[in-house]
Amino acid sequence: MFIESIMTVYLYYGEDSYSLNQKIDYLVNQNVHAEWKAFNYVKLFGNERNIAAKVFTEVMTLPFGEGNKIIHTDSDSLIGSLSNEDNNQELENQLSQIPSSNILLITGNKKPDSRRTVVKIILKYAQQEEFPLISSWDKKGIVNLIGKYAATHQVKLTPDVTDYLAEAIGNNTARADSEFAKLAVYASGQIISVEEVKHLIGNQNTDYIKLTIAMLKNHPSLAIVKVSKLLGNNEHPLKIVATLTSIFRTWLITKAGIETKLSDTKIAEIAELKNPKRLYYLKDEVKFVGVKKLKTSLTLLVQLEAELKSGVDNLTSRIAEISTI
Repeated sequence: MFIESIMTVYLYYGEDSYSLNQKIDYLVNQNVHAEWKAFNYVKLFGNERNIAAKVFTEVMTLPFGEGNKIIHTDSDSLIGSLSNEDNNQELENQLSQIPSSNILLITGNKKPDSRRTVVKIILKYAQQEEFPLISSWDKKGIVNLIGKYAATHQVKLTPDVTDYLAEAIGNNTARADSEFAKLAVYASGQIISVEEVKHLIGNQNTDYIKLTIAMLKNHPSLAIVKVSKLLGNNEHPLKIVATLTSIFRTWLITKAGIETKLSDTKIAEIAELKNPKRLYYLKDEVKFVGVKKLKTSLTLLVQLEAELKSGVDNLTSRIAEISTI
C-alpha cells in the first residue's frame, strides 16, 4: 500500500549522510512501487546547465504503472542551474503545478542559501528536514544518540554501558545502527554487562586519540602500536590518514592562530569548530608543539594519502617519521 504525498517537494539536508539516506529510502519505499522503481525513481545529478529543465520535465511527467514517482536531485546541481533570476515566475509556476502523484526530492549536505530568490521560492513549497551530525564534543547529544538506537533495536542499557558506547561509537550514526543490531542479537532482550559489550565493540575513538597524541608528543613506538591496532580492527588506511589529517589541520590552525594573536572566535571560525568550547582543549594539546612540526606533519600526511592511493603502503613508516619530527 502506498501513501499519497501531502507535499510534492521535499528538501533534506545535513552532514549526517547515513540518517539522511535512511530517510530517502523510507520516502522511496513509501511512495514508489517496487516493480515500477526503475521507471518511477529518477535520479538527476550533474553540473550541466540544463539540469533544471530535465528535472522539471520529469517532475511534470506522470508515473508509470502503480505508485507515485520521485525525481531526486541535489541542491547544488538544481540551484546552480537556476541562476537566472528572470525565471523566478516560471519556477514558481512549475513548483505549484507538480502533479500530486509526483515528488521532487532535493538533497544536500547543507541548507541552500536562503538569501537567493530561487531558494526562497523552493523553500516556500518544500517540506524541509535537517540531518545534522552531532559534534564529537557534544557528549549529551551522543548519549541521546546511543539511547535512540538502543530503543530502536530494543537493547537494554545500564549507565556504564551507555557511557562506554558513547565513547566507543561517538557521533557515527551508521556504526551505531550496525553495532546495536549486533547487540540486539547477542542480548536477546537481556541486560548485558559492560565487559561483554567491550568484547563485542572496540573503542576505536580512544585508539585514534592515543595515536595522535603519541605522534604529537614524539612517541613512535606507541604510535606504531596504536596504528597496528586500528588496522587490526579493520580500519582502512585511507580512513586513518583522513582522520589524522583532519586532526593535525585543526591543531595547526589553532597553534598558528595563537601565535598570530587571533581572537578565539576567529580561530574557531577558521578551524570550523562546531563547538567553540573545544578550543580550550585544543590550546592545551598544542601548548608545547611548534607550528613547524605541525606543518611538516600535515605535509607528510598529504604525501602519505597520495602514496596509499597509488598503491604504496607507507602508513606505518610515515607515522613513525611524523612521530620523530
